Amino acid sequence: MEPRSISRIKTKKAYQQIVETILELIVQGELEYGNKLYNEQDLLSLLGVSRPTLREALRVLEFLGIVTVGPRRGIVINEPEDSDGYLPLIYIMMFEKTGERALFELRQALQIEMVGYAALRRSPENLDMLNEIVVRTENNLGADNDVFAQLDFDFHMQIMRCAENTLALRLMRTFGTLMRDQLREIIYALPLERRFDTLRFHREIAESVAQRNAEAARATMRRHLERPHNALTDRPLTIRL
Repeated sequence: MEPRSISRIKTKKAYQQIVETILELIVQGELEYGNKLYNEQDLLSLLGVSRPTLREALRVLEFLGIVTVGPRRGIVINEPEDSDGYLPLIYIMMFEKTGERALFELRQALQIEMVGYAALRRSPENLDMLNEIVVRTENNLGADNDVFAQLDFDFHMQIMRCAENTLALRLMRTFGTLMRDQLREIIYALPLERRFDTLRFHREIAESVAQRNAEAARATMRRHLERPHNALTDRPLTIRL
């Protein structure tokens, strides 16, 4: 198939234009899911870019879940249902400067509402997993910052699973990389003794979810998220590939 829409790329940030070009061809239907795209040499010749630039673009496309690059299969466009997130939003966060406060406020809007639905809809299995994460958090109060930050992230993601809202869960997964990095920075800045406060809030939220008390769950989640929000700035966040 002749890719008529692709033109040679000469700008400074060429890898971004490669990503945009391929996305446009997919949207236009000129490239179909599952079809082999090109091998690396074909793209180098067609786009007129250097090998490092092309490989940077392919790393971004793989991170977005748009393509899979294999030594034998070549460059293949993935089926949309195989992605954990929504590509346009991930793409925006990759190339636009998302401030840490903006991300956290989006988390607040989503998590405070969804924890109420979690209290109303949680299955016994999802509740058991939520309680297990709380126990692991208690057992790791003195653990490495990265370990504790991961447990914090796991707790909030499990709340989304308890809410039984696939759209909200996929949205959380979409900005999950930024969220995980933000939680890590918050934990690193947190005095060790303040981890008890995190545990206390998580325990109270889990108890409200177990009791199917949506109002109490939302109120506790709101108080839990108010503390770090007050310390955030508009400093841009970056996704680390």
